[in-house]
Amino acid sequence: MKNLANFKIAVKTREYLIQAIFQMLFDDQKSVKIIKQFKSEHKTKKVDFKMFSSSMKSIEKNKTKIEDVISSLNIKKSSMELIDKSILYFAINEMLFGVLDKPVTIDESLRLSKKFSSPESYKFINAALDKFLKTI
Repeated sequence: MKNLANFKIAVKTREYLIQAIFQMLFDDQKSVKIIKQFKSEHKTKKVDFKMFSSSMKSIEKNKTKIEDVISSLNIKKSSMELIDKSILYFAINEMLFGVLDKPVTIDESLRLSKKFSSPESYKFINAALDKFLKTI
């Protein structure tokens, strides 16, 4: 695994972002409420709240487009865990509207799936993102 020590704040911010996206999808909450909650709960931690807030607002704004992309990948909704969907939301939003390079986005998505999801989910995430990349 790559040395992520130089990117601790960005790495931690993305981990919180996945948790926030999960919360948004699970409870259908607005990004403003989740951003406020995360800022309050994690104010003592080193987190890039500007990046966090920007990503959350972008995901909320582009939710329909992201859902359309996921649907176009022909993934059965019943076979997709919510945490995996959250990671796909992050990755697709980042690839379409964000600033990270696509290979970095994929690497981060795989790392996040290994951290938060089932042991084999990174294969699912990788296949889905690879399929998506071929369409853009």
